[in-house]
Parts: sequence; C-alpha cells; structure tokens
Amino acid sequence: MSGKRSSRGVGAAARTLKLSTGRSLQMGFQTSLDWLRVNKEVIDRLNVFPVPDGDTGTNMVLTMEAALEEVRKVSTDSAADVSRAAARGALMGARGNSGVILSQIIGGMAKGLERLHRFTAHQFAESLLEAYESAYRSVSKPVEGTILTVARHAGHAAVNAGRRGESVEAVLVAAVEAAERSVRDTPNKLAVLREAGVVDAGGQGLYIILDGFLKYLRGEEVPAAAAMERAESMFAAFALEHAGDEQGYCTQFVIQGLDLDVDAMRTYMEATTDSAIVVGGAELARFHVHTERPGDVLNYAGRFGELNRITIDNMQLQQAEHFARVREDGAATPRPAASNVVAVASGSGFRQVLESLGVSVIAGGQTMNPSIGEILSAIDASPGEYVIVLPNNANIVMAARQAAQASSKDVRVLETLTVPHGVAAALAFNPTAGFEDNVEWMLEAISTVTALELTRATRDATVGGIIVKSGEYLGLVNGDLEAAGPEPGPVIAAILGKLDASGVEIVTVYRGDAPDHEEEVVSALRSGLPDAEIEVVHGGQAHYDYVISLE
Repeated sequence: MSGKRSSRGVGAAARTLKLSTGRSLQMGFQTSLDWLRVNKEVIDRLNVFPVPDGDTGTNMVLTMEAALEEVRKVSTDSAADVSRAAARGALMGARGNSGVILSQIIGGMAKGLERLHRFTAHQFAESLLEAYESAYRSVSKPVEGTILTVARHAGHAAVNAGRRGESVEAVLVAAVEAAERSVRDTPNKLAVLREAGVVDAGGQGLYIILDGFLKYLRGEEVPAAAAMERAESMFAAFALEHAGDEQGYCTQFVIQGLDLDVDAMRTYMEATTDSAIVVGGAELARFHVHTERPGDVLNYAGRFGELNRITIDNMQLQQAEHFARVREDGAATPRPAASNVVAVASGSGFRQVLESLGVSVIAGGQTMNPSIGEILSAIDASPGEYVIVLPNNANIVMAARQAAQASSKDVRVLETLTVPHGVAAALAFNPTAGFEDNVEWMLEAISTVTALELTRATRDATVGGIIVKSGEYLGLVNGDLEAAGPEPGPVIAAILGKLDASGVEIVTVYRGDAPDHEEEVVSALRSGLPDAEIEVVHGGQAHYDYVISLE
C-alpha cells in the first residue's frame, strides 16, 4: 500500500469532470478490475489458516468481471444505467463471501447514483456512503475488522470530503487513504488476524478497487506486478463469520402489500430475532429469521400486508429415528435422477457419490466457488416447488443464500461446511417425503457427522496456539485447525485424542487427486477407532490429501 499520492496527470479542471458520467464510470470499474487482477495472486495465496484455499482475490475478480460484462451491454452514457447494470452483474456473478459482500457494495453505489445521468463530487461521495450501508444491511451480524469496516471508513471519509465541496479526485483520495488506514488496523479489531499477524484480504481487495478508480481518474498506468514479498505480511482471507444461531424456529414467509418499509422491518427483525434476512421492495418482501417466538414475528409482519408461503421449522426437534440408509457393496443405493437437492462439490469421486444419490451437482469448492447465478440456475432447473441446497463449503454459504432469495421457489440452504456433511444430508433425503420432514432428517444427519481434513500448510504460521511449518500436514475438524505435524499418522492420532469418538461406527476415507501415505492414514484411524468400519473411496478433490467422514 502506498502513502500520499502526487498530483501528476491531467489538469485539475479536467480531473473534476473526468469521472462524472456512465461511460467514465465504466472505465473506472475496468481500471479497478485490472488493478485487482494484478493483486489477485498475492491476496489468494495467504490465508488466516495456512491451507491452500485462500481465494478472496479470485472471488472479487470474478465478481468484478461479471459486473463489467453486464455494463458492456449498456448503450447509454447514463451513470444510473451503468451503475445499475454493474450491480445486477455483480449480484448474479458474485462468488464466495467476499464476492457477495462486494456485490452489495456495488449495489449500494448504484442506489446512490439512481436517476443521475452525470454526478457531482458530493453525489459520488454519497454513493460510497450508501455502498457501505448496503453492505452492512446484507449481513445480520456484521463483524468489525473485515471488508465491512473498510467500506464504512471509506464511505464516511468520502462524504466528509464531499461536504467540504472538494473535487471528485479529493473525494476519492479521502476514501482511498481511509481504506488504507482501515486495512492496516484490521488486526486490532479481529483477533484471528492479530494472531496470524496479517490484515483482512477482503478489506485489502476493496482498497485496491477504490485505488483503481483513482488511478483511472489521474491517468496513471496500472503496475504490471504487485509486490509479492511485501504482500506476505499484509494479506489474509476474508474472516467474516456467517454461521447463524440454529436454535428455535426457522420462520419464513412473504408479505404482499403497499409501501412496505423493508429497511424498518429489517431493523426490527435484526433486533428481535437471530440470523435475520429481509429483502424485497415496496410491494413484496421476503423474510427468513430464526426465533424462539415465531407467533410474535408473524403478528408483527401481519400488520403490514398479506402473509403467504409461511413455513415454520422446529430446529430443536429431534427425529425419533434416522431415515433408513440402504447400502449395497459399500455404495449407497441410487435414487431417481429427479431430485430437489442441489449440492456443490469438487472431485470426480465426490461428484459420483452425490449423483448416485440423485443429487444435482454444481462443480465447485476450495478455490473454485460457484457464482450466485450458477447456483440459481441449478435451483431453477430442479423439479418441484421446493429445493434444498447443500453448499458444502463455508465460503459458498452466503452465495447460496443470495441465490435462494433470488429464486421464486421455496429454497432452504443447509449450512453444510464440508462434502461429508453434504453426503450425509443427501443420504437422509427421501424423495417421497415432505419438505419440512426432509429438512429435519437432513439436519439431524448432518449433526451426526464429524469431518476430518488433511492438507498441507502453504506457509509458516501460528493459529489458535498451534505452530505450523510450511509443508506440514494440517488436520482440520469441521473446518477448524486442530493439529499439525510432519507426518499424517500422528496428526490423525492427535485429532482423535481430542474427540469423543466412542460412538463412531463408520469411517469413510475420501482420497484426493494426489494422495500419499494412505497406509499410514488408515493405520492411524484403525488404531484410534478399533471398533469402526473403515472404507477408502476415491474423492478426487484437489488441495486436500484426505477428507475423512466419521459417523
């Protein structure tokens, strides 16, 4: 990150007018994308966890590319038309948590430029303020020290400059410098960044995007390469937590009315419920909340219009018996191809397992997150009125939720964080049963699975008090780092020593695309789980040597 910038480039008067129309806005987006592409690799290669799945930069690049693709279809020079197209493209092409948040930032910017053919410095500053506010509204429990914090600081700095009557360039300089300071401060706000000694990569990506606009405005060339060595101490993957509180009742419904105040209703729901998502407009709004008192929620919402498509799922209710799992020769019995379940998975073996269960599979996973548009297409292609989505990766959950909100179908996203959790859920799905019964059975099946993952560290680090050396094996349990070491056997032994594995009956070992030490891995599992049935199958997943399911 650089410090103060020189005033070289075009003249002051020309600079004031240069970024004020739709077409110049498009060029600003393009320069930002070019600058983001240069920095993509250094953002991707480091992560709070030293595993090979840091893809924040890639996700932000893909989201920006989708925004520009939509912008190129606009034939006018209207700032409103261009920004609206960018928002639409970013939303449909958003990938991963960082991409979804970025799409909301672009959407807020478009809202700030509504009905404007040209815009002033003050109006542009207000659009950056709206960008941060939209981003915060998209997350029910914002976490400070992430891209959200950086967006807030940039927006406020821009507005302060705009209120002083300064130029577009001065507004951008204020926003960029505030973003730079905010990124540097992220470790002081988020413990996981402070422990790793890095900054937030999503916030760094937003800083790069804003800096790209400034480079366009000043006529500066985009550097051909980023400073890789310097980046190694400054980048980290997006660390926002998105897991909702799975207690009480999952309550969903639609309100149809006139002049609905969606912002006010969202504010109320966020204050009185958990995991609140409220989207829509003046005539139609969709709600998805977790609450202990669904009746109170429905009574509140019923004051504003007609309620329909009401579903209430008791997330605490325990199913009396597991849905029967029929296995033959070690493989699950295939189900009919027509299914209401959509899952994300990488690796030919995992794909084959899920498809044998009748699941529609979207290619994706670590380092390859599918877009909102791709998930939405799979949802719309599914038969029937309801669809269950299994993201199978923490970085895909948010995109899956956005796709669910955009669909006209009744969609439930189950927060499966690994493919073994998704396989367990798919096994519990009964195509002849009702929607709520299936959701209940699948959630219960997910809760019975513990997923172990073995991968290699990409750098030295200390995470959660565990010292990691580059090239060592990392052992993760349900996505959390639990052990590390030079050999896989002791890593597995250390993990099993921490777990209560007394009830484990079935162990499925999914080999990656380049596995090693298979005998050592299986031997360690047999020693730690002597009463369990162990099966080794081909998963074909990249980056992770072994993914192990304990049931």
